[in-house]
Amino acid sequence: MRLEAWVAAACLAAAASAMGPASPGKPARPAGKPEKMKNWKWADPFTSSQIRQFDAACDAEQTFHAREFLLDDLSVAPPLGLSPFLDALKKVFSAREYPGSWDGIDPHGYDRNLLQMEYAEVPIKVREWIEEQERSEGEGRGLFAVYEKPLEGQTVSETVKVSESPVAAALRPLDKKKVVIFAPGALYEVLPLWVAEGSDCADSLLDVAKYSAKLVDGGVVAYPVRKTKARRGGQNRDMEFSIKAQVLKLKADAVEEVVEEEIVEASKTEEATKSEEATESEEAAKSEGKDEL
Repeated sequence: MRLEAWVAAACLAAAASAMGPASPGKPARPAGKPEKMKNWKWADPFTSSQIRQFDAACDAEQTFHAREFLLDDLSVAPPLGLSPFLDALKKVFSAREYPGSWDGIDPHGYDRNLLQMEYAEVPIKVREWIEEQERSEGEGRGLFAVYEKPLEGQTVSETVKVSESPVAAALRPLDKKKVVIFAPGALYEVLPLWVAEGSDCADSLLDVAKYSAKLVDGGVVAYPVRKTKARRGGQNRDMEFSIKAQVLKLKADAVEEVVEEEIVEASKTEEATKSEEATESEEAAKSEGKDEL
């Protein structure tokens, strides 16, 4: 389902939520059915059995503050909702599928969630990536929606216009007047960029070509290793998430294991090939014999 569809349902969601428990003439709030997204590629590398074959040539971890909302909150006034951004979000997300919640889960329905952050609190390299995606119409366009902070009672109709060239450092203080809204699943596309600044391996973490879900020598892996939940019962939307990234270095003994495995596999492949060739020869001989008859 495209984001436009579930954002457009926000008014109905708020109404259903306000109705409370089901009663005659009043429908209950439909609950979502969480499921793993079919095309999700970002498994947690730090819980993989293969991680034992690697050392961390470098690692970095940082914690970020955000506010987390459900679909129900899109028609609710701040600070508990995102109503000033409702129409603007429809425009941004209409061309994209829902990027997913945490860990590649799609809660579906009104349980889908969004994060809101102060734009100035997003690492500068992530901000630059977001702006470049918008500027170049890259694959990450629309994953993160940046808006000017509305005054009380105002609504927002458009995202912040991206300049034709990279933003000068002198203009970065203006980021304090902006917020960014995104689904948690959007984070996974550029996780290392979130923790690169101040690390001992910034160059590697900033090289997105090295980042993937695969564990390889010299590669970069990352994942949100911790996150808190908004205390919705306490009328609080605040939460935190921590991102961890590593530059991998294959262990010396792991290299030998890999080589040995490759030799064994090569041997098996060779034997299998010989067996297949022998079988094909026998079948060919039988076939020739039949043709002669």
